[in-house]
Amino acid sequence: MNIIALTLCAALSFSQNYKKKTAEQKARFYTDQMIQELQLDSATSLKVFELNLLVSQQFDSLYATNPEKDDARKGAIAIYKNRDAQLRKVLTTQQFLKFDDIQREKREKKRLEREQKATSEKAE
Repeated sequence: MNIIALTLCAALSFSQNYKKKTAEQKARFYTDQMIQELQLDSATSLKVFELNLLVSQQFDSLYATNPEKDDARKGAIAIYKNRDAQLRKVLTTQQFLKFDDIQREKREKKRLEREQKATSEKAE
């Protein structure tokens, strides 16, 4: 009985301490990644942070409405297209091409993970 009580207390404590990241925290995280990957200078870093903050806020607004899966996908595509158009104005051509390559690699990795998960679920 004591073990169950301790487990419940720990779970409640964890859920109270867990907080969703703010738009600013997400923007800082993505900007820091981009600074490392693309060797951004301080002026460009500030512009990228502002853009990432806007994107994070747009995603928060999109998902706050609990959209259908297809609507969420369409909304995300629109947000990403706008982000990429803005990044083209902020980054050098080399930086944007490197950013695009990194994003493509991440999408491919996620696709492979989904396929592997689907394959393993079918085998069970």
